[in-house]
Amino acid sequence: MLQSYWSELAEWRVDNWSLGMGAFTTSGEPVGMVTLRAQDFPVVREVTTTSWLGLQHHGQGLGTEARKGILTLAFDHLGADAARSEVFQDNHASQAISRKLGYQFDGISRDSRGSEVLTSDRLRLSRSRWADVPTAGIVLDGIDACRHMFEG
Repeated sequence: MLQSYWSELAEWRVDNWSLGMGAFTTSGEPVGMVTLRAQDFPVVREVTTTSWLGLQHHGQGLGTEARKGILTLAFDHLGADAARSEVFQDNHASQAISRKLGYQFDGISRDSRGSEVLTSDRLRLSRSRWADVPTAGIVLDGIDACRHMFEG
């Protein structure tokens, strides 16, 4: 996981970037990860989110808060117009988080998980639907110092 993270940072370009962020409890326990990716962001203004949370941390609202945090960066600080995600159809927890945050169905894709083929739902969250998501208490610091890395 660290090698993948370091590789993404080393290959960072304004027109193709990936930012992986750890998700932690308020006491500092690591619980998962969220990633924000974009290609041609200065023009397209769309991002892709991915996330995972350890099974023992499901059902506590931590996944929702982690995704809200990364989406706050995308919409409120970087000016994204939309966020996309893909979710295995049998991943009910992630499907529920996506619905709660206002993502809408945007088609399907076929993916492999090990040796089996699974159908994933493509989901899309528009800026207008994001405006309805409560984000009180989410604070991001330091974005002004690195904004040029996202927008050129």
